[in-house]
Amino acid sequence: MGDYKSSHPKSYPLDILERLRETPQLLLHESLKEFHELFASFEDYGKPQNLRDHLAVHQATVLTWDILRCQDMKVGVLRSHQRPALESLLRKIQVRTTSPSKNGIAEAVAKSEARQLAAPWFKDPASRPAMMKTIEMAGYPPDAIEIEAFQLALPTLAPIERLIVSAQKRLDRYLEDLERTSKAHARALRAAAEKAIAQNDAAVLASRK
Repeated sequence: MGDYKSSHPKSYPLDILERLRETPQLLLHESLKEFHELFASFEDYGKPQNLRDHLAVHQATVLTWDILRCQDMKVGVLRSHQRPALESLLRKIQVRTTSPSKNGIAEAVAKSEARQLAAPWFKDPASRPAMMKTIEMAGYPPDAIEIEAFQLALPTLAPIERLIVSAQKRLDRYLEDLERTSKAHARALRAAAEKAIAQNDAAVLASRK
């Protein structure tokens, strides 16, 4: 990663950029190391030579980080719905429920039984093959839990998807503006952004296997 202070010891603007790089606005669970790695990849692609180049690298990094942040939020939402999704499937498979308006007690019992049946999945991974067999024997596909989680999470996912689209548009507009004055630099930063987003997508897919 480039050292702004050593290469530009008297440049106040670059000093500010250095501080911004070292103290980015991160959420509590986000990694400063990962932000710096993303920044370094943009430096490697962009090869900044002057103040304008360094500013472009910083801005492209921050805008790409926003996209990755929203994508990670989407994954987090889906994961948080895994338990209610499994409980929902088990209620459909193993427990006969009646309408809550007719028999609220039966519905409460059904939910309690589903929670108990689902608990081993999260406490003991060894229990999962048998539970998956039960789900598939009931006529559901192997990814039934993910599908159910998606359906349950859809009201929350929709605004996150809009945030992702908005973040992508901000990055595109910035790079398009940059391209008017420095086509090669803008294209290099776009390549860095596309690589970072593709790697994040690949990591998400790998985590599902």
